[in-house]
Amino acid sequence: MRTQKILLFVLIAGALLLGQAKDALIGTWQLERGKSDFNPDTTLQNRTIEFTAKDGGIAFLQKTVTDRGNTIESDYAAKYDSKDVPISGSQLDTISLKRIDANTVERTGKIKGMVVETATLKISNGGKTLTITTKGAIDGDDYSSTQVYARQ
Repeated sequence: MRTQKILLFVLIAGALLLGQAKDALIGTWQLERGKSDFNPDTTLQNRTIEFTAKDGGIAFLQKTVTDRGNTIESDYAAKYDSKDVPISGSQLDTISLKRIDANTVERTGKIKGMVVETATLKISNGGKTLTITTKGAIDGDDYSSTQVYARQ
């Protein structure tokens, strides 16, 4: 009887865990500068991104170390519902997120309500690599990047 109760508990717990798949973005990511491309080039020396689960969505914290040794932080909290949320420490005013599949998220950035940037966040290599492909234009200046991150 006790074995049956334990087996039943394990089956129920397993079913609950399967129904609540972990967000593949959650974790800390370190930029691999040599594998990344920026156009125009950038003087950033180091970048770390941390995603944490928050209120049915994610919280994002990015720390960038410049060539002068300054650290610039950017953050937001959003759900995958395509609704605009404020972002701090960025040229953008708001961002929105849309989940494409278990390993892909689209992010849209706006200034004064106008879309100026799109980014695709893609997890690969068995969850060990995050690639963020960004394209945008602010004040007539086009920019793009392919940033490759390793899970820490």
